[in-house]
Amino acid sequence: MLRRDRFARLRRRLASSLGGIRGRMIVLLMVAGIPVASIAVTNSLQDYQAALDEGRRGVETLRTLMAARYGVALGLSESILAALARQDPRQNPSPDSPAGEGGCAAGFRRLAELHPGDIASLSVVVPGQPPVCGTVPAGFDVGPLLREALASGAPAYGAFLPGGAGQAPTLPVVMPGVSSAGSGTAGWAVVGTLVLRDYAGAPGTPPSGGRASADMVWLVDREDRVIAPGRPATPALDPGILARLGESGEVVEGRRGETAYAGARLNPGLRLVVGHPVGAVKEAARAVLLQRIMELATFLVACLAAIVVGADLAMVRPLRLLSARVRGWRPGNPFRVSPSGTEPREVRAVEQAFSEAAAALARREADLRAALEQRDALMAEIHHRVKNNLQIVSSLLNLQAGRIGDPAAAEEFLAARNRVRALATLHRHLYMQHSFEAVSLVPFLTELTNQQFASHNESPGERLALKLDVADIAISTDQAVSLSLLVTEAVGNAVEHAFPDDMRGTVWLTLATDGSAAEGGEVTLTIRDDGIGLPDRKDRPRGLGLQLMEGFAKQLGGPLVGGRVEGEGGGTRWTVRFPVRENPAPRAMTS
Repeated sequence: MLRRDRFARLRRRLASSLGGIRGRMIVLLMVAGIPVASIAVTNSLQDYQAALDEGRRGVETLRTLMAARYGVALGLSESILAALARQDPRQNPSPDSPAGEGGCAAGFRRLAELHPGDIASLSVVVPGQPPVCGTVPAGFDVGPLLREALASGAPAYGAFLPGGAGQAPTLPVVMPGVSSAGSGTAGWAVVGTLVLRDYAGAPGTPPSGGRASADMVWLVDREDRVIAPGRPATPALDPGILARLGESGEVVEGRRGETAYAGARLNPGLRLVVGHPVGAVKEAARAVLLQRIMELATFLVACLAAIVVGADLAMVRPLRLLSARVRGWRPGNPFRVSPSGTEPREVRAVEQAFSEAAAALARREADLRAALEQRDALMAEIHHRVKNNLQIVSSLLNLQAGRIGDPAAAEEFLAARNRVRALATLHRHLYMQHSFEAVSLVPFLTELTNQQFASHNESPGERLALKLDVADIAISTDQAVSLSLLVTEAVGNAVEHAFPDDMRGTVWLTLATDGSAAEGGEVTLTIRDDGIGLPDRKDRPRGLGLQLMEGFAKQLGGPLVGGRVEGEGGGTRWTVRFPVRENPAPRAMTS
């Protein structure tokens, strides 16, 4: 439920933001900027990837350079061992060799002098015997490598041998000797320990090619032991990196991506691993990428601001001014078109259209006002003529009643005259109030009750008192007809029958409402007197007057309640409670 409310609020905000021209222009600009932004971001990402590839190419270049350097150095040393294995140093003793050196020690010394720092030691060994000549490094068991080399007829490379104090580590190599006949492998071999120097350059100085000393170089032997030749400060190589490199030759990155690694096989017993820092390259690439994205964002924001300001000046502001003029316009007044003429053509067209519509509306309003005045005049004339006709009928009934000798018949004629006169009074009030849909009850009921007193030769305040308490409301003409006839019957009966033999008394008429007439409230009409009251029901016939009162109450919308009042001064009370209704809508004329 909460998520649905949030979504509804977000949708309302979006609808409010996108409801105006400014919001829609922003959306159009954003949509139009998608291709430009996509191209710019793609180019930036390509440049970023090119910078990263440059770092990878750096480690590949370092690997190629170091592999070439170590390959040349080791290849030279292996060539010397191969030459010794073919010549059999035991058969070519040096003439100045001292006794007991086996005839080859002096030659080994001369080779060491010719290649200082490349070969640490040389010796000739035979299986199962001490070295025939030369020396074997202390602690080095040459037997397994010798057997391997003699069995395969190829050089056998051992594990790293630690160097002495201030000396580089060495790599033992067993080169099988060639028989004197020149065919096959003899039962002896030349053993040499190759010095593993730092060919990447001394610490603190850039090597050839201008490569920084931050590059790292490791050598890995057949037992996966790792050394960093000549660079004791080089960090240890992560075994995970070594496992990932394998024999594929691919470039891999460290855990944090700050260093790229590459490897190469130098010979069957030695591998090369190089490390090249790429963190600075990545940081620079990120900085360039961020700068380009910021430039793109600044460009788009500037374009957006320009579009918004331009749209506000060129479109929104003219429309806002037009809206203000439209709100300030009042019917009957001409709508003035802006005299500047700087608005867009569409806005001027809207102004012109509204001006024409305002003029047409003013003409239509004038026509309607004239028609309404004509209708009011016609309705007033109708009510005036109806009133005059009803007064004529009332006068005729009064004359006829004067010519009838039967008192009962004359009384009926006078009662009919009073009813007609009540309707004539209603039409006169409609004519005088210029209201043809409703009638105000205070003046109408005041005149109607006084008129009933006068019809029976009574004057309020002399023998009989008349007390009115009428709420200031207006009711529809349909209900006013029934109300006027009901009041005529009730007040007329009270004045005529409730106070016989010059009896004094009071007639009350109360009309109260419990709500606004416009809001559909109800009205309570009470007519009461303190006269002799109605006779008992068994002795009282149900006359025409009571039947008319009940019918008029039903037309008003409520039942007639009342009768003889016991106690409280006696008399008769009639009460009707009815809702205030509007006149029914006129029915459409049919042909």
